[in-house]
Amino acid sequence: MKKLTMSLMASTVLAGALYAESSSLSEAFEKGKASGEISVYTQSKNMKTSADSGYTMNSTSLNYSTDSIKGFTANLGFMNNHKISEKVIGDMGVSASEMNVANVSYAIDGVAVTVGRQAIDLEWIADYHEAITAVVTTIPNTTIVLGHTDKFTANASDGAVSKFADIGPKGDGASVADVTYKISDDMSVNAYYMDAKDVFSAVGGKFEGSFSGLGVTAKYAKSSEDNASKEDGNVMSLALGYDVSGISLGAGYVKTDKDGGIGNLATLNSLNSNNPFEFGDNVLGTDAKTVYGSVGTNVAGFDLGATYGTTDYESTKTDKELDIYASWECKFVKNLNVSVLYADVNADATGEDYSFYEAQLVYSF
Repeated sequence: MKKLTMSLMASTVLAGALYAESSSLSEAFEKGKASGEISVYTQSKNMKTSADSGYTMNSTSLNYSTDSIKGFTANLGFMNNHKISEKVIGDMGVSASEMNVANVSYAIDGVAVTVGRQAIDLEWIADYHEAITAVVTTIPNTTIVLGHTDKFTANASDGAVSKFADIGPKGDGASVADVTYKISDDMSVNAYYMDAKDVFSAVGGKFEGSFSGLGVTAKYAKSSEDNASKEDGNVMSLALGYDVSGISLGAGYVKTDKDGGIGNLATLNSLNSNNPFEFGDNVLGTDAKTVYGSVGTNVAGFDLGATYGTTDYESTKTDKELDIYASWECKFVKNLNVSVLYADVNADATGEDYSFYEAQLVYSF
């Protein structure tokens, strides 16, 4: 869908919202709800051979949604990230603001359509997109997501705000069809197809289930690259989880294509669930095989956990990573959360080892 077509559709939906019950528009705004976050974040990356880096920043986000008018809802939101300090100029990037949510949605009888800037959370399409999406739940136990996105940004509360950028060399965007079927309360399957013109197309699937307390998640995705000089990519992963006496245990394996890695699968999201680490610099690289284990628990209101694993890639190279994290929801100030993380990365094939820590204080409302 071209940007002009998408803009016209957004205008049509908005006009429909105003026409639907314009006499109640003021009431819809009066009954609307505001939400947001205020946070302070700091990080430091200490390199073995290269220059260290780090910064401290604050982030503010504010979102507002009107009450529904015969199924229509308007949503607005922005994020502002401001640099407080840096070890080296440029470590964080430029302080900036961006309106990351600006859409109109319409929902009726198991169908919800959203047009405009919105958050999307699918397997390989995530973060914020300027898009049109439709979620259909009219078929029992089935959720169908259809969409087209023209622009993408990976705004977050732990780095510089990025502007929305065109998808594809000609700005043609990307389309997706995603279907999830719930087999039972403990089991579901997911299949999807996505296509970014002149970049790549991809198919994939996911299975999630629980068997006598053992959680299993299996995923596979394959890209077909439009550029003949770029190898097609694929990735498969298997994750297992089991809870015993208040302790969560996990283990997993991730493997990518020996020639093409994952191709352009990560084009439309900044983070994805196939990487179990804070960094995992080469987990999704070419010819990568990752094995990892994790443990987590809650002690006196603190969520504690650790993940350790190794990644073998490009035949002779190995990375090792240990992540240790803790988070705490303050009992004295409602909606205040504190989290810290420490990571140690050993790239023994290249000698580019580093340690990393971050801390964040978040107040949500």
